[in-house]
Amino acid sequence: MTRSKACSEPSGVDLPRLRSLLDRPELARILRAVRTGLERGGAERVSIADPTEQERRALDELLGRKPSTGARLGLSLGQLEDTLRRAGLAPDLRSSVEALGGPLRNPSWERDERERAWRRVFDSQGAKAERLGAGAWLAALEREGLLKRLAGQDHARAETLLSHALGVLRCLPQRGKTLSALAAECLGDAHGLDEGRPVATLVRRALNDDAQPDSSDALWASAGVLVGGGITSSVLALNLRVETGGATASIVDAAAGSGEPIYLTLRQLLRDPPAWAPCAMPVSICENPAVVAEAANALGSDCAPLICTRGQPSAAVVTLLNQLAAAGIRLRYHGDFDWPGIRIANGIIGRHGAIPWRMGAADYLEAADSGKSLTEDTVVADWDPELGRAMQERGQVIEEERVLQTLLTDLDVRVDSSASHE
Repeated sequence: MTRSKACSEPSGVDLPRLRSLLDRPELARILRAVRTGLERGGAERVSIADPTEQERRALDELLGRKPSTGARLGLSLGQLEDTLRRAGLAPDLRSSVEALGGPLRNPSWERDERERAWRRVFDSQGAKAERLGAGAWLAALEREGLLKRLAGQDHARAETLLSHALGVLRCLPQRGKTLSALAAECLGDAHGLDEGRPVATLVRRALNDDAQPDSSDALWASAGVLVGGGITSSVLALNLRVETGGATASIVDAAAGSGEPIYLTLRQLLRDPPAWAPCAMPVSICENPAVVAEAANALGSDCAPLICTRGQPSAAVVTLLNQLAAAGIRLRYHGDFDWPGIRIANGIIGRHGAIPWRMGAADYLEAADSGKSLTEDTVVADWDPELGRAMQERGQVIEEERVLQTLLTDLDVRVDSSASHE
């Protein structure tokens, strides 16, 4: 069945003549620019860069103008519309462009529609997020655009990712469940929460509500989830005190009775956490294992409770410090006087409520020269701005081992605690 002219051609448009005049390769680029100008609205003139001789000649002949010159080939939309109207090809420019290439887009309407679609995505999950106490997280995802990026700007995929992430959050916290088991249970895919997967990124953002760069393992551990089984992440400790507990508490208590350092794994801390007991002195935290070794050698069971971060805190270290802080146990920290050490100290003091332990500008200046120059970028010590300035002026690294004897004196429980320097 043959379609009528009224159905196949816009009113007033002579489509065969219009095509023969405009639908040519040498006019294709300028007509695309015309379409874009109309879609954006308000354009009076368009142009193309580096036109060929064929493009220039075709447009000049169409408009009946003198040969043009220059690096760009320009066109007045009003002039083109007048040309088409006088030739009886179309009532206006818009009709002719739509007859040749289909309806013009409406970017403003499309933008509004996209915004409405994204609004529906977040609204559809809002009640569920509020029930899980994740309303602020959902608002941050919308504000920061993270969900849109992870979904590749596809709002349907975004809604699926968001629903899956909330399903995982509904299963938290755990008590030592492995990450793969959690993923299999919540997503039907044991690798669905692996590093780099979008749902994992969304859930970690929820766990890390201050948006600080915590390690992935530590974030999962904060929700009781073990990455890699929690065997490889461990924390070195000496003489921690426990009140009650199972196997982990027995191990800690036995080691403390003989003044022996032990490694506690993340698995032990999450699956079988002891009830930690406070003592008269705060639990001390150091950066280097040599401090723990020398404290065990020199003081044994007379050493105050001591934990070692071994550099940047692992998930096990973070978990233990969180448990101790939650039990109301005081913490104090000492580390190397170098820029990475200051960065670690800022994190432990800021996040776990530890107080600085012999980490002031005066402590740094009292230490003997090391002959080892400071490198890397300067880091401000949040607890003592004078420390950074002193370190810049002196320009030397002071490692914990160089002040070891002073630290050991502080750790000796036989010494009057009032003499301990913080």
